[in-house]
Amino acid sequence: MSRLLTVRNTRILMLAGVLLALVGLAGYWLTRDVHRSPLSREQRQLLGIKGNAFHVSFVVAGRDIFYSAAESDPIYGKGGAIVGWNYKGTTSTAGVNTDTILYVDITGDNITMIALPRDIWLQDAGYRINGVFAREGPDALRRRVSAILGVPVDYYAIIKLDIFKHLVDALGGVTVNVPYAMNYDDNVGNLHIHFQPGPQHLDGQQAADFVRYRHTLRGDIDRLDNVKRLAYALMAKVKELNVRAVTKVPGLVDTFFQDVQTNASPTLVRQLASRVGSLQLKETATLPTQEIQVPDVGTVLTVDPQEVNRFLADTFGGTPRAFAKVPNATLLITNRSGQHGLGRWFEQRLVAMGVPAKAILVRDEVTVDPTPSRLLATLPAWQDAEFYASLLHTSKQQVDHLDPYDGRSIDLELVLGSDATAMVPTGVDVTRAASAR
Repeated sequence: MSRLLTVRNTRILMLAGVLLALVGLAGYWLTRDVHRSPLSREQRQLLGIKGNAFHVSFVVAGRDIFYSAAESDPIYGKGGAIVGWNYKGTTSTAGVNTDTILYVDITGDNITMIALPRDIWLQDAGYRINGVFAREGPDALRRRVSAILGVPVDYYAIIKLDIFKHLVDALGGVTVNVPYAMNYDDNVGNLHIHFQPGPQHLDGQQAADFVRYRHTLRGDIDRLDNVKRLAYALMAKVKELNVRAVTKVPGLVDTFFQDVQTNASPTLVRQLASRVGSLQLKETATLPTQEIQVPDVGTVLTVDPQEVNRFLADTFGGTPRAFAKVPNATLLITNRSGQHGLGRWFEQRLVAMGVPAKAILVRDEVTVDPTPSRLLATLPAWQDAEFYASLLHTSKQQVDHLDPYDGRSIDLELVLGSDATAMVPTGVDVTRAASAR
């Protein structure tokens, strides 16, 4: 292959990579697809999916900059005051925090992108959502986003923010309407951002700086808006170019996508490759949140499931789901997992989800149950069982009766088997829950 042909093919691949990286799909090297959770009828109505329309969803997260421990030399101004620092350490785009988190949905030929603020607080874990990747891994981040939105998320793609630099340079730059003046200097991170408002042509480094800027009144929210602006600019530039030829050069993919960690498969990539010419970025939005104060932590964000439900319906043009009310039933949590404190942890989790504490009893047993966790219910309580089964993503089993416990009649029983320990996020100490109440 001639050098000219190699450069040409590499450019074609990088152009297609703009779209593939944007939607978080770079898994050519995987040999098979992951198990995808089917959407329920209500979830399809919520997302406005009709008939047999093609549908796939994923979470795309950008890794923040990592700074190594090192010394810095002061920079002195004319009057002798320190005006900055010369950092002697190293930096990397392979940081462990994911300060940019996006839910991306493709239905038919339409892409919808929803940004999740990094400060969303995870009550059961005790930290913000931008710390999930570091503590629990990429698949846990996928599950966390799914739980917040109330719809399955199939795939994840963890990217280094430098990928924007490489992609934009491959395109020959993009035109972005900078919304306001941006001026920021960080000598430690060698980050120097200076933009005036208005439409302007950005190269790769400028585009990377543009999405990193967050020194505004709304901070992270404005930064997410800029990520969406760049996404539109990337899509507009891709539309100008012929990228269908990407299917002819799969051998170069491993080299280019070294900055992307994903569970997407070649099968899915091939499906999307056939749609590259017609895909369009239809909607971009930011998930609604409210500020709350957490002791010893400060101001964080939380989400209201019903507000998220309405927001998704409005964004996708779907029908909001009718929220089930907490049933007037007594639930016994029987811990047969072999993990001390796990029953109390599930109790605290349910209370955080709105279940009254007085409606829950906990029983710890020494016996370890090797069978899967399940929800037991008599026929009269069968409808109530659906509420908890849906909330905890567990199966239901009908029984003839449930024995009383601690002097109270029992309507439902959640039996935690040995598999229940896998439901706890990595790093969460469930033994602390054992002393609760």
